[in-house]
This record gives sequence, structure tokens and C-alpha cells, in this order.
Amino acid sequence: MAEGKLRALDLTKLSPSQKSRYYETFAQTAENRKDVIEAVKARIKMDENLTDMQRRKDNVDKTWSLLRSANTAVINNASDEGSVALGGWLALIKAYNDNIRQPVQLSQALQSWKSAYPNHVASTFFPKELESLLNFQQTNLAQIGLVLPLSGDGQILGTTIQSGFNDAKGDSTIPVQVFDSSTTPINDILAQAKASGIKALVGPLLKQNVDAIIANPSAVQGMDVLTLNATANTQAINQVCYYGLSPEDEAESAANKMWKDGVRNSIVAMPQNDLGQRVGNAFNVRWQRLAGTDANIRYYNLPADITYFFQGAPQDTSALYVISSPDELAEIKGYLDTSNPNVRIYASSRSNAASNTPEYYAKMNGVQFSDIPFFKQSDSSQYQKVAGSTGGEFQLMRLYAMGSDAWLLINHFNELRQVPGYTLSGLTGQLSADSNCDVDRDMTWYQVQDGNVVAVAN
Repeated sequence: MAEGKLRALDLTKLSPSQKSRYYETFAQTAENRKDVIEAVKARIKMDENLTDMQRRKDNVDKTWSLLRSANTAVINNASDEGSVALGGWLALIKAYNDNIRQPVQLSQALQSWKSAYPNHVASTFFPKELESLLNFQQTNLAQIGLVLPLSGDGQILGTTIQSGFNDAKGDSTIPVQVFDSSTTPINDILAQAKASGIKALVGPLLKQNVDAIIANPSAVQGMDVLTLNATANTQAINQVCYYGLSPEDEAESAANKMWKDGVRNSIVAMPQNDLGQRVGNAFNVRWQRLAGTDANIRYYNLPADITYFFQGAPQDTSALYVISSPDELAEIKGYLDTSNPNVRIYASSRSNAASNTPEYYAKMNGVQFSDIPFFKQSDSSQYQKVAGSTGGEFQLMRLYAMGSDAWLLINHFNELRQVPGYTLSGLTGQLSADSNCDVDRDMTWYQVQDGNVVAVAN
């Protein structure tokens, strides 16, 4: 209806400023109905009527964002309709899509595109997201510093991560200098690393040490740093990326999974503590992006509380996402089997433990939970080796996988930090980075089916 009214307007009676607003409205209408190509065409027309440089830049960035969000089949099947402007945009997104896995070639392809379309608006105002790619340099490490707690209370954590890191390193000749953060203050470690000429640092693991770097970024100036934790104080610092096994990542993955499964109304049950607040907030941020509304987040002290959350909830409430221990989840499942048997249950890796017995799984039919993809590889020699060295303890196996992925990430640091949409397949998930270089993990989802745990589609 709104689009019909727009088409009825006599454009010859509009000023350039009015026309730019007209086409912007048209673009937003097309975007709302998921017609990316029509939205791009409208933004091309909008640019033709803009004179303000900042508005033209913003319009270029918005046009690029539209194309980046589009399905590749839509892009590949689109016609330029004889328009040089549209043809240039389609050539740019195709150059990006075709070379995303090879950033050096991508950089060259973008340079070639600029040469082929010197008068295109996106050549004049190159999309901000792509600027760093024009002079992209592949990650090339001379040596690495590894900062872990290798004695004292955190020793088991540090040595397990180090084991995964070393196994992933394999026969690589890149030297690694190891620092024990349990015996040496973090600022001294950073000074020693700089004095040794180290340009790439993996760690620290402990939150207080990560906070020390955030509070004094000059201490790591000139180094690429992959921290092994994130904190509430995490912020964008040039050449610092944050990686860890955070439950917030799992919550975001759960929101994505539930949305893809068609869930539109659910109960999100979080423990009444700091962890529950953090994870609930992370779920809600992602849910707002997907649904445009807040998630129904509730906080429990006892598993029995959760049955009351469904009383008075919308009738189409079809799922539960819960953070709980295995025993708590079994209790919750028992209550819901009686009161709300059709509710789908989604859980986090906290409920997946090596101590869960066949009798336990027999009671958990239908429950889905997220965890690292490494657990899909239970028949592999690597899995058997790690299970043997950790006593089959899942939490330690996750830390081993984290160490392995830390090697992968530091060796693709520039790609991760500079190439929008770049992903790596790791043992802890599909890894990518946001604009602050927080490493996101897209988890693997598992379901209990007839007493067996099987991987299911994300």
C-alpha cells in the first residue's frame, strides 16, 4: 500500500532533496519485503539526488550492507538491466563472495574492481567495511608468545590449553616462547615479550590479566594479541582480539537455532546469579536482532520454579532455553513432561557432562543442547588421545580444543581482524570476529534421540 502511494507521486514536481527522501523510503520498503536488488536500485537513485558527501558515504555503506546480507543465488541471478551503477555494485559483491576464503586474492580483486569502475560511487566512497582490505597483508608470524597459568591453582587449565596448542602446532617451525602468568606479573610478561621481539601473543587466560591489558593498551602496542578470555570491560583495541569459551556465545547460538527452528515465543530460564544475568542479556540482545522484541527471560532458584514460568505465558510459547546442571535439567524435564509435554527444550553445554549415564539419556529424549563440534569426532584418534589424557572430562576436553583453536586463530589473525565475514572451522565452533574483534563461536547442536546423542542441523 505504501509502495503504491510512492509510485503515484509525480517526481517531476519534487526537488532533489525530496527525491532523495523518496528513494530512501522506497529502498526501506523494498528492504522490509526482503527485495535486496530493488532496495539497491532505489539507493542508486537516491545517490543521484544527494549532494552532501557524508550522506553519500552513508548511503554507500548501507548499499554495501544490503548486498552483503543477500543470498549469493540472488546476487548471481541478478541482471544489471543495462545500468552501469547496478552492474558495478553486482561486480563488487561478486568479487567479494568469490574470494572471501582467499583474502590476498580478495584484496587484488578489490583493486581490480576499482580500476574497472573508476567513476562508480563506491569507488569514490569505498565501503568502510572493505577499506582495510585494499592493503591486506597475510598473517606471517616470526615467533609467538603463549601466556598461561602453568603452576598453582590454574595449572590444570593452562597445561590442558597448552597441550591443545602444541598438538595443533605440530611440526611448525614457528618458535613459541611460553610465559607462566602464575609466577610472573602480566606487565612483566608483556615487557619480556617485547624485549624478545615477539609480535604475536596468545593469552592471557585469567580475567584480571585481560583487564590489565584493556586498562593499559600501550603495553601491547606493536603486538597482535589473542586473549583467551573476555571480561565485562572488553573494548575495541587495535590489534587485540578476544577469544574464549564463553556461555554468552552459547546463548547467542541458541537464539539463532531457536529462531531457525521456527520458535517465536519461548521461556528463557536463567539461574538467579551473575552468570544468569550475563547469559540472559546475551540471549536477549541476539533475540532483539532476530525478532525485533525482547525475549521472555525469567530467573529461577529451584528447577521447580520453571513450571510456574509457563503459567500465564502466551499460549503459543513452544520452547524453553535453560542454563542448568545435568541434574537440574533432568528435574526440569520431569516437571515439563507432566505439565507442558509439547515444549521443546534447548540447553547449554553445562548440562553435557561425561558423567551422564545411559539411564540419564533415556529420560532426556528430545532435549537439544549446544557444545563444541569436537565432540562429533568421538571415533577419531585425536579425540581418543585427548579423552585418555584428560580422563574423559568434558570441561578439560573443551579447554584442549580451545588451545588448538588458539593456534588456528593466531595464524589467521589478520584475516580474522580485517576480512568481514571471514570464518574458520575450529574444534570449538565456526569462528568469526565482530567489529570489536570479539571471536564468535557458532556452536554445534546435539539432540537426545532414543537415548543416543546425535548431532543435528544448526
